Amino acid sequence: MTKDSIINEYLEKDFDNNDLKKIKTNSGLEKLQPNNILQIKDFMLLQRVIKKINSILDKAELLNQIIQDVSKTLGFTRCAVLLYHEEEIELEIAALTGWDDDNFYPGFRLRKNDGIVWKAVREQRIVYIPDVLNYPDETPCAFTSRSHIDIPLYHHGKFIGILNAQNIKVNAFSRHDLRILKTLASHISIAIENSRLFEIEKKEKEIMLTELREAKEIQSRLFPKKSPDINNFKINGLCEPCLEVGGDWFDYIELPSGKTGVVLADVAGKGLSAAFLMSSARTIFRLIAKDEKNPSAVLKRVNDYLIDDLPPARFITMIYLIINSDSGKISISNAGHLFPMLVSQNKLTQIKFDIGFPLGIQKYDYQDHEIILNPGEKLFLYSDGVTEATNSEQEYFEDNMIFKSLQQKDATLDTVFKDVKSFMGSTIQNDDITIVEIEAMRKTDCQF
Repeated sequence: MTKDSIINEYLEKDFDNNDLKKIKTNSGLEKLQPNNILQIKDFMLLQRVIKKINSILDKAELLNQIIQDVSKTLGFTRCAVLLYHEEEIELEIAALTGWDDDNFYPGFRLRKNDGIVWKAVREQRIVYIPDVLNYPDETPCAFTSRSHIDIPLYHHGKFIGILNAQNIKVNAFSRHDLRILKTLASHISIAIENSRLFEIEKKEKEIMLTELREAKEIQSRLFPKKSPDINNFKINGLCEPCLEVGGDWFDYIELPSGKTGVVLADVAGKGLSAAFLMSSARTIFRLIAKDEKNPSAVLKRVNDYLIDDLPPARFITMIYLIINSDSGKISISNAGHLFPMLVSQNKLTQIKFDIGFPLGIQKYDYQDHEIILNPGEKLFLYSDGVTEATNSEQEYFEDNMIFKSLQQKDATLDTVFKDVKSFMGSTIQNDDITIVEIEAMRKTDCQF
């Protein structure tokens, strides 16, 4: 066994006097002088502390492990880290070991007084008291220890706390102890700052997650709570955002004429910004849709509003259709969205017609296209989150896959969604997935 392997072995464990004996008797190390052994001991302690700092971010756990290791390795009776609260002028116990009563505990705050620890705070220097019995201003409870040392902790020159060590023996701390404690104090200061930054980041993340959950709840209320109850047709829709919230949206509109509007939209982008734009576009759309008889007129007016409102590089694709449940006639207009799919007796047809500019880019006169949905036929609308879903091989679901999915017997939006998720496997969803299914329930008796 080499010298390095012996040292590495002891880096992974607590260090005591038995370990010293083992080090002395292994692989020629018995010739080391006491000072060399002490240096190895200190080196291993510092390495363990640094390792803990790099691997533990929870402040309480980190400081507790450090002071317990320090106290055990260096033979202190007590050891504690106290954090300074400047506004309240108080010291808070962050971690401690060696106290066997309930007077002191993590979180306990010490108010300013004339005790030893506050002398170190006032004078901003290391304070060593060889025998507290000779220090008249110390509190009586401290007399269970005789030697006290308090080392200020700094981060970028700012005082942040105290490293306190105590021993039941008089004048127990050597110059060597002081050197190692000063070195440890600098590492503990780094640990405290790292933990503080971690706590700030953790709190900010918790706030963000709370806001996202609230945003998700709010956005979920913008989607239809149930399918519309209309004669001769059955309509269903689903939307699964890739993040907590997203930019896809579908809706059903009861029009003054007795007809039913169905819309599916996709905002460019993802997350909160896309969700915000979607919410704004939804409000504009619902206000305009009630006043217009044709889908193309609705898209034109919505587009005119959004041209000035959307930020650069942002746009919205939208497909809007109006269903006449009595005649079975469906009038459709498209603003840059994917063409709908018609399923008729297991035959699949992509309904292609004039596809206008996405909303918010430039002024455009959108066109209407009319179809009749016969009994048993289904019309599927969907967002590009379906066709652009990827698997572990970075392959896309694409049109041919949705063709295959829709050609299955009794295909529904649920079976299509299941096929998409099955295709993706464990791959993270990278876009919102939205599907709307419109099914004609009986034969219409009206013609164009």
